[in-house]
Amino acid sequence: MGYLRLLLAISVVIAHSNAIFGCNLLGGPLAVETFYIISGFYMSLILNEKYVDQNNSYRLFISNRFLRIYPIYWIILLLTIGLGLYINGGRLEPFATYYSNMSPGSLVFLVGTNIFIFFQDTVLFLGLNINTGNLFFTQHFEATNPQLHHFLLVPQAWTLGIEMSFYLIAPFLVRRSIRVIIPVILLSLLIKVFLYRAGLNFDPWNYRFFPAELQFFLLGNISYVLYRKIRTLKINQWLLYLFFFFILGFTVFFDFIPLHKKNALYLVSFFVALPFIFYMSKNNKYDTYIGELSYPVYISHLFVLQLLTILKVVKIPNFGLILTISSIAFSILLNEFVSKKIEVLRQRRIKKNSVLPSLVNLK
Repeated sequence: MGYLRLLLAISVVIAHSNAIFGCNLLGGPLAVETFYIISGFYMSLILNEKYVDQNNSYRLFISNRFLRIYPIYWIILLLTIGLGLYINGGRLEPFATYYSNMSPGSLVFLVGTNIFIFFQDTVLFLGLNINTGNLFFTQHFEATNPQLHHFLLVPQAWTLGIEMSFYLIAPFLVRRSIRVIIPVILLSLLIKVFLYRAGLNFDPWNYRFFPAELQFFLLGNISYVLYRKIRTLKINQWLLYLFFFFILGFTVFFDFIPLHKKNALYLVSFFVALPFIFYMSKNNKYDTYIGELSYPVYISHLFVLQLLTILKVVKIPNFGLILTISSIAFSILLNEFVSKKIEVLRQRRIKKNSVLPSLVNLK
């Protein structure tokens, strides 16, 4: 799964720069929704197999997820603030420009969401009234002035706001039977269809509204259930390679495939192939390492883009490739010096809180 996760992150990098040798991969929105499926799969996996015999399992799960997300995010946030102070502007400019036009509540909300990530997705549904200083709901965030998303210092982290909302409810959902999960998926799908029919088929409604996106997380849960069915089977290696290379090719050449409704076809194909791809790659240490880079690449690439813009590298041909390579190189540093040390702590906390079988039998 690691190679595909990194490709999805690179899809977002390309969406914020330009094509690599004419290849755009999936584009941002589809890559994000595919990430949701993967997230649902992994959260189902660890909640059903890693946090089963744990003391205070809910608190341990949530705190360990936060340990996975926040350190890297806060480093990028601090670097972004530092860069803004150094160049006297950058992503801090909207705060400097409209500080006097914000009410205390609006300022606290925007500062708080930048620090704690929660509700960054909600920012895309709000505007700032510079006369009253208050925030207001809007269907078209691009029609507001100023556009509130410009106040997000790590703009792409809005997806983490949605992810973390899912983390909060995942322990209460992904351990349920399919008979419970499928109606929730259908309800989420109906919400998405309703929004589309109501004319809300544009950004942010088309892929940033959590109730309509919950279906993709839960499809990941169904995919995990399928994986549990097949993992005890002896599957022909060629079949596993077929699933992997089909999705790999679909991802790389997606932009060139002249199919109607290919977004939906890709999501369905990925959902079906995911258990088999994970079955094939779960013990591959190289695949695991590559996958570990996907989050830092995703969360750091706009900061790297700022640096390259200051250095005027954006004017060089094949800038998308340069940004991708630079983001990967920076992410390797983050992974080696931050993520790996945090991972040791996370695993230690799980072992510390595990319930010994002998103690379980005494209860």
